[in-house]
This record gives sequence, structure tokens and C-alpha cells, in this order.
Amino acid sequence: MKLKLRNKILLAICILIILDIIISFGFNIWQKNIYNNNYKIVQQGDSYTYKNKTGTQNSSDEIDLKYSGFSGDDTIWILNAHKDCEITLDYNSTVNSGDFKIVLINPEKEIENILEGTAQGNKTIKLTKGECRFKIVGRNTDGEVKLSIIDESKNIDISSLSHSNLFSVKS
Repeated sequence: MKLKLRNKILLAICILIILDIIISFGFNIWQKNIYNNNYKIVQQGDSYTYKNKTGTQNSSDEIDLKYSGFSGDDTIWILNAHKDCEITLDYNSTVNSGDFKIVLINPEKEIENILEGTAQGNKTIKLTKGECRFKIVGRNTDGEVKLSIIDESKNIDISSLSHSNLFSVKS
């Protein structure tokens, strides 16, 4: 009698472990497949995993992020442009492995690739009136990125989605 109960418990534990592996594996494949899928990237929600993510946010318009094991898409800023205007994005991205890019999604749900891989410099970006989103997108990537937005027109509101439990904020 004790042997049957023990076997049932072991079987239940094995089934739970197998289900956990299958679900984790399937979810990870989903996130790795986001990188080249604009339909998934433009979605309002994010789907991502990080092995490690650390960084600082000096203000709502500056981010310094180090990451490893990043796959999926993660919104870092939402910009609300009161009218058509331009911003400048200063960037310094170092990718040690994997694929990494930053995209801008405009109010019409069109994607503009801002940078891909390792790059340093700045870029003037035209924004149309409405809500735009900056996302980082990765596939099994390790590296770091520093970003800052310069808005001389003062026609945008920036909301940072820094996931406060993963960043320290400096005043």
C-alpha cells in the first residue's frame, strides 16, 4: 500500500517537472522569435526574460542598462508628442553576444529601427503627434546600453518604464 502511494507521488512530481520544462522551453522560444517579428514587437504589452538586468535611471530621459540573457521585447519609454516634432537620441550600445536592437513605434504602429548591435552616436528622430514607444528587443543577448533623449522643443512628455524594482534612480 505504501509503495503505491509513493509511486503516485513520484509520478506526480515527475509530471510537474516535465510540464515546467515544456512550458519554460516554449515560452523562451516565443521570446527568441520576437526579434524579427514586427507584428509581435508593435503589440502594447511586452514579453521578455533576463538572466540579469541592472542599471540606473538618472532622470526620465536617461537610461544606463547592463543586461545578460535578454530575449524578447521590453518597452523603456513612452513618449507623448503634443505635436509633430524632433528629438535627438544619444546612444552607446555594446553587444557582447546575441542580437540587440532599439526600435521606435509611432502612433500608426509603424516600426523604425533606431540602432542594431554595437553602435555609438546620436540620431535625430521625427515624432508625429501622439504616443510613441521605444523598445529594446533582444535574442539571447548580453551587453550594455546608455541612452538619453534630448527634447529641445519641449513638446513631448516622457514616461519611463524602468521597472523600478530593477533600476536604481538617481536624483
